[in-house]
Amino acid sequence: MDNNTRFELAIKSLNIFTSREGHCRVPAVFIEHVDGREVPLGAWVGYMRQRYKRGELSPERIARLEQVTDWQWGPLSPGPSTNQSRNSEIIQLHRSGKSLRAIADVFELSRQRVHQIVQNREN
Repeated sequence: MDNNTRFELAIKSLNIFTSREGHCRVPAVFIEHVDGREVPLGAWVGYMRQRYKRGELSPERIARLEQVTDWQWGPLSPGPSTNQSRNSEIIQLHRSGKSLRAIADVFELSRQRVHQIVQNREN
């Protein structure tokens, strides 16, 4: 699949996600299923934001992303699932010996984000 086709599939995935969820804050490890394909949407969204920050996105792609309802380049506010009780549960699971990877999978977060939550609570 060429880059333009991949970009269009990801935009379609992002629009589906936004229509269903009512926001554009895609979890880092989220995968959307579109047209029989798995689209690693969370990773793609993060990559687009990184490329934008570095000035590596074409004006056309910037415009396409900005047409998506609720699209933000950042900094982003916490997503709707980010809350005190979730963070407490993450800490509890970590203290009971669950790996960061297992916890990240349960909450559809990146391992880095789970690590940040654990570190912030323990400091």
